[in-house]
Amino acid sequence: MASDSESSDSSMEAPKPSVFSRVLGANFRLEVLCGLTVALALVPEAVAFALAAGLPPDIGLNSAWIIAVFTAIFGGRPGMICGATGSLAVLVPGMVSQDHGKELLFYAVIIMGILEIILGLLSVGTLVKLIPVPVMIGFCNGLALVIGLAQISNFKDPAKLHAPEGRRLDAFHAFTDDVPFIQGKVGLFAGLITFLSFCVSMFLPKLSTRVPSALVAIIIGTAFEWAIARAAFHTETPIVGDIASKCDFPMLFWFNSNYPSPPAFNKELVLKVLPLSVTMAAVGLLESLMTLNLIDEITKTKGNPTRECLGQGLANLICGCFGGMGGCAMIGQSMINIGSGARSRLSSLSAGAFLLIIVLIAYPAIKQIPVSALVGVMFNVCYHTFEWSSLKLIFLAALPLKARERFFGKKTSTQQIRRMDALVILVVTLVTLFTDLATAVAVGMVISLFVFALETSNTIQVVAREAEQREGVKVYDVHGTLFFGSTSHFLELFDEEKDPEDVRLVFETGHVADFSAVQALNKLGERYGSLKKRLTLQQLMPKTHRVLSRAQGLLVEEITLSLDEEQSLPKEEAAVPAHLHIERIPSVDHSLLVEREHSKPSEAGSL
Repeated sequence: MASDSESSDSSMEAPKPSVFSRVLGANFRLEVLCGLTVALALVPEAVAFALAAGLPPDIGLNSAWIIAVFTAIFGGRPGMICGATGSLAVLVPGMVSQDHGKELLFYAVIIMGILEIILGLLSVGTLVKLIPVPVMIGFCNGLALVIGLAQISNFKDPAKLHAPEGRRLDAFHAFTDDVPFIQGKVGLFAGLITFLSFCVSMFLPKLSTRVPSALVAIIIGTAFEWAIARAAFHTETPIVGDIASKCDFPMLFWFNSNYPSPPAFNKELVLKVLPLSVTMAAVGLLESLMTLNLIDEITKTKGNPTRECLGQGLANLICGCFGGMGGCAMIGQSMINIGSGARSRLSSLSAGAFLLIIVLIAYPAIKQIPVSALVGVMFNVCYHTFEWSSLKLIFLAALPLKARERFFGKKTSTQQIRRMDALVILVVTLVTLFTDLATAVAVGMVISLFVFALETSNTIQVVAREAEQREGVKVYDVHGTLFFGSTSHFLELFDEEKDPEDVRLVFETGHVADFSAVQALNKLGERYGSLKKRLTLQQLMPKTHRVLSRAQGLLVEEITLSLDEEQSLPKEEAAVPAHLHIERIPSVDHSLLVEREHSKPSEAGSL
């Protein structure tokens, strides 16, 4: 009977997932429905991002579905939604406003894609884990402010706003240009529609998440425009149709009649668009990899940064060829998709396919949307992008301890970050407003690295083994990392005059990190050598051994390397410098050391 039950249990084992389910997802229906939901939410944001970039809405819509589809096809992170984004949209108005600006942008997107492919092949995506949290917070805050300030231009005279000189990269250009704001009843109703759209997109998710709040906000804003502003008060606010009147299926822009004479692709053109391409690639990959890490945490799965870079690059390369504005991962839409239960690339592919259908069929309806309704949706995006808790962290970090305890209590006073971390958040946010996101992140990284090097420069320790001293020999244990920031402090820890003739540095818990560290050891060896003493480096950690074996030709003759039988320098004896002293010692049996350490307490107890 037991054998029968075992055989029956084995026969009822769950079947292995098919290739179809592995590729498209275990729940086909759920993935497709999630894609449809995301596609509906993509429409207003794609249109709004295009307007923020100074481009007609059809470019934003076509870019969104191209990026979504081809990123999913070429191996983007399962469940992550990609499309036209605000972080890239705010970078391009300066280029778009030039002669042949749109064509130049398309070339910039093509080069952006090539750069992303190269960075993917170099596995640069794995370096995103090195970005400090304060830099990421400053990135989000700066992005929110830039997107928000870009919306101010939509309250200006549309006839002049969308002229070639109507937009610039400067976040504050709306307050300094000569384009007048819309006034009177038009301005009043535009403000009301914006406020209404913002409130709906902000508070509807608290009541229901079955329908995308951005879509409902656009519908209500459009209804208010046509049923109240126009029908009842005979007031017309700017609508999408005032900016673009048609939406064609994308084709290679070299053969598109909308761009009759695109500039030739040559060295001068590459140099002209390369700065924008580099910035777009850096910002796009940064936002995409941040989104990838966030989805990893939520789904308890591991994405592939290298594959994501390659997928993004190929998608942007195709997008640029078909006259698109480029794109990257969308944090908000990805959260909608993951929160709805999607876990495969099918949802991303479905979102792009459904968006294409919407663009081809529903564009006449999209033209009737008031621009102010899209602005309200964008303000909601800004609100959720900004890390509001960081304001409290910055404020508390700026206050002295007594002021924090007096006004906020002891519990709140302990919720503080370092002042340097608060400074990094503030600097990255402000630099974003005056330059761009990539420069801001670079500045934040430089500050963070400088502070880290400064704070760790004094952490290296050198401890003498007083109990194990033999006549004529002194042993130092080195603890910590010897690198460019700690070399000065390291050299101050020795007394060459008083030390005996044989000085040994034990690197069992120490690490030699870089060329500055090698030079510091050379200086120390020369100091001892000038006094007829010898410096020996022993018990080298694997990484330290690797650094010193590569730099053996740079070591001074006063230094001796003590290697056990398991360690070796290059096999070719000729490769070992003649002046380098090598001391061979038997390999240490670490198991005996462990047994000896464990035996000490019991021996003491027996006494």
